[in-house]
Amino acid sequence: MRREKIQSEDYLSKILELFGWEYKSLKPDDVLAIEEFRNSLKRINDVSDEEIDEVINYLTTRSFDAEGCIQILEAIKRGVTIKDKEGNLKTIKVIDFSNLKDNSLVYARQVDYGSIIPDITLFVNGIPIAIIECKRMAKSWKEGYEQIKRYERDVPELFKYVQVGFSFADRLVYFPVVRWLESVPVYEWKPEFEILKTETLLDIIRHYTYYRERDGEIAKVLPRYMQYRAANAIADRAVKYAKGIEDRNKGLVWHWQGTGKTLTMIFAAEKIRDLLGNPTIFFIVDRVELQNQLSDEFKNLKIHAEIIGSIDHLRRVLSHADGKRGYFITLVHKFREEELTDLRKEMERQNWSIMKRKDVICLIDEGHRTQYGELAASMRSLLRNASFFAFTGTPIAKKGRDTYAVFGYPDEPYIDKYFIVDSIQDGFTVKIAYQSRLDEVHLDRENLEVFLSSKLEEIPEEYRERVEEDLKRRLNRIKVILEDEKRIERIARDIASHYIKNVKPFKAMVVGVSRKACLSYKKVLDKFLKPHETEIVMTFSQNDSKQMLDYMQEQMKKYGKNELKQVHEEIIMRFRRAENPKILIVTDMLLTGFDAPILQTMYLDKPLKEHRLLQAIARTNRPFMKEGENLKGAGLIIDYVGVFKHLKRAFEMYEEEDIRGAAYNLNEIKEELRMKIDEIFSLFEFPLSHDRETMDRAILVLDEKIDEFRKLYFEIRNLYRLLLEDRVEFKEKFDLLTELYYAYLQRNNGLDAEIEQKKDQFYREALKFIHETIDVGRIKKDYPAVVIDDEFIKKIAERRDGRKFYDLLFAVKSYTRDAADETIVERVNRIVREWNERAKDIEELYNELKDIAERINEERKEKERLGLSEKEYRIFRLLKGHLIAEIDDVKIVSLLREMMSEIEGMLFPRWYEKGEMVNEVSRKVLLFLIRNFKDKLDVQRVRDDIVRFMIIYAERHENG
Repeated sequence: MRREKIQSEDYLSKILELFGWEYKSLKPDDVLAIEEFRNSLKRINDVSDEEIDEVINYLTTRSFDAEGCIQILEAIKRGVTIKDKEGNLKTIKVIDFSNLKDNSLVYARQVDYGSIIPDITLFVNGIPIAIIECKRMAKSWKEGYEQIKRYERDVPELFKYVQVGFSFADRLVYFPVVRWLESVPVYEWKPEFEILKTETLLDIIRHYTYYRERDGEIAKVLPRYMQYRAANAIADRAVKYAKGIEDRNKGLVWHWQGTGKTLTMIFAAEKIRDLLGNPTIFFIVDRVELQNQLSDEFKNLKIHAEIIGSIDHLRRVLSHADGKRGYFITLVHKFREEELTDLRKEMERQNWSIMKRKDVICLIDEGHRTQYGELAASMRSLLRNASFFAFTGTPIAKKGRDTYAVFGYPDEPYIDKYFIVDSIQDGFTVKIAYQSRLDEVHLDRENLEVFLSSKLEEIPEEYRERVEEDLKRRLNRIKVILEDEKRIERIARDIASHYIKNVKPFKAMVVGVSRKACLSYKKVLDKFLKPHETEIVMTFSQNDSKQMLDYMQEQMKKYGKNELKQVHEEIIMRFRRAENPKILIVTDMLLTGFDAPILQTMYLDKPLKEHRLLQAIARTNRPFMKEGENLKGAGLIIDYVGVFKHLKRAFEMYEEEDIRGAAYNLNEIKEELRMKIDEIFSLFEFPLSHDRETMDRAILVLDEKIDEFRKLYFEIRNLYRLLLEDRVEFKEKFDLLTELYYAYLQRNNGLDAEIEQKKDQFYREALKFIHETIDVGRIKKDYPAVVIDDEFIKKIAERRDGRKFYDLLFAVKSYTRDAADETIVERVNRIVREWNERAKDIEELYNELKDIAERINEERKEKERLGLSEKEYRIFRLLKGHLIAEIDDVKIVSLLREMMSEIEGMLFPRWYEKGEMVNEVSRKVLLFLIRNFKDKLDVQRVRDDIVRFMIIYAERHENG
């Protein structure tokens, strides 16, 4: 039996049965299993055959483009609405989410969808909702992922129903099925297989799966395991409290920056709404910027949420009957006691109002900031029976400002925690490295501490500037220093040089102390970079200087927009997706909630402290994924004001294990790099060097260890690039590893050493980096692709050095990648094994290789003379080798092609896994042999040999 079947498919089948899936051999009609679908709909609905026909017609006539896929997901979640005989609307459930056991929950193996046969399909009521591809443990999950992406192109009709794809090999990964996207994010669940439980997977599809349109692209959202865990905890508590089952009505979700808190809030709200019917859910934020981001996410997901634009608007929502129902986004600053006192008193006199209701839920973003003062007290007084759940990446534990005390309980400080270490280990965020590059003008500590005050956070934005005026005298000296144009010019020159040499092709952010400083940075950076490579994102006001207002008008004209918000949206979209701008210049905007994986470096020229510092630097911690690989080794913070001298203060409120790994200085990055280099060198039992014989020996080792080597090499490469100008200690070893890796690609894969880089959207910069490290041209020259012919064999024989064994070995090994002659493959593998084990003398092994090469050469000539492919030639040799009567080669070739034309049209990917198809191929071959070669060979024996060869050939070329 094939290893992947035993190691993965059989293993996973047992788990599926434990998790509530029943095995059946379903045969879909097209892609729906119609009989199973009909029986299930009758069981979970009061429905007639004619009504089921209408539902089937609705589903099958949906297109497999984005619109059709959105409609199918909605049908799976909500059912299909039809008209009954009386003309009344009737909704028919296609899945009963309330009584899971009433559904048909089936897993089927090797289902034939025409041109594809996935390993496992999960059917719910005859609907294929998930596909699983299994590979053996030695393979990477990427193979199954890429196979499902191919399936999407081959049978698009199937994938309007399939919501989730799984690949199981070295590990189990899951990903959203989106047929029109070339690549999608890939996740791992924890515990690993729990996502396959019937109740979990159906809960994910019902409450946590959405299509999202952003920047003109439609993608599908699936939850990460910590989002699912937190949202379920909130929904469970809010629903039980609203129904009077439990008394607890609050909770803190402590998730590190970059782990998707906004989506977690929306997931929780959607589940609460489904379970409670029609509650009132407030999303409370403390900045206009966060309000807009949250509103945009709702719009992207096509979920309606009402923004409360004024205190009068809030008053209308609260006083409407017993409170308006739905989703409402509001700034906490709208809850001003002096503006709402009369409303509060009036509601206290009423028998029933929103104040009395328990099905009111407040989901508070950045709960560490504004939930301790009068605004929060006013909100809680008006919504005194509501439940409150706060989300924070950086909780505070200080007298008067204790996030745990406000939202937790003594025995439960938080209902879900997912912090820095968890996030980095799971790959949802990357490490943050920092480097101090202090300017020659320093800030004195006393003034810095004054400036770091965060008391302005509760003050509404429209009043903030007036309050700042009162503080101007104390802050004046610091601003004079940080806004000084000569100083900014020195730093801008350093930023431009650093960016060009060390950050490209990633992007960066400059954080200035003020809006004036931002404008100065833009002006100076334009001297060193092209003007379109940098852009400012900041607010403007009517009282700004002419220079400020002129720049705002210039931006609006440049982007063809009438509103500043639209300008910012356009700049951010281009930063995320287009080549320019490469650097954003900000002071307050985008320091929280901004998500751009391509952002790798932050140039910090603004004093920040505590949670604001952590939030700001976390903008750089998103991994940048391409084809399943993270290309960003770490986020990098360049500190120009000495903030990181005080980093420990930002961590004083957390336990040591909570903050370990929040930010690394470059010395810690170096230590990690040393460890990884030691680990990769330990893969070899001999010292590595640049000499040819050692490189050849190492390439043979990589035949067995390439996946482990490649993973470590990419990690080392990312860390090495991060070291910027401080690479001397590692340069020699990194150069050696790079040369070995690209020599392996050239020699063992027969590929141009640059091919791999062409998969990278950063091709030019990545390739430039490789060229700086090694001489790619020399690798091509030293390890050329060769053809085993008379001239090659003659040149090898004439050599008198130790190179001839390796040159011949790699040439023959290159041939065996595509060769279908198993005897040659086995002989070559044995020679490699005996050489590694030093079981035979090199001269003896060379002579064996030479015999193989001469045989390959003779066969190549014969194959070319007859005009046959490798597959045809192997069957030709089988036929000729068994003949007991003389038949001309031309006649054999003619008959062979006739047979292949009959058979090839029947075959499809992985046909050999389907017993009836193997039998049909076997029958066709036997009939052909009887018809054309009866009495000239043993037809049954040759039939068996040909079919066995065709299976081996297909497995070899489809599975690698």
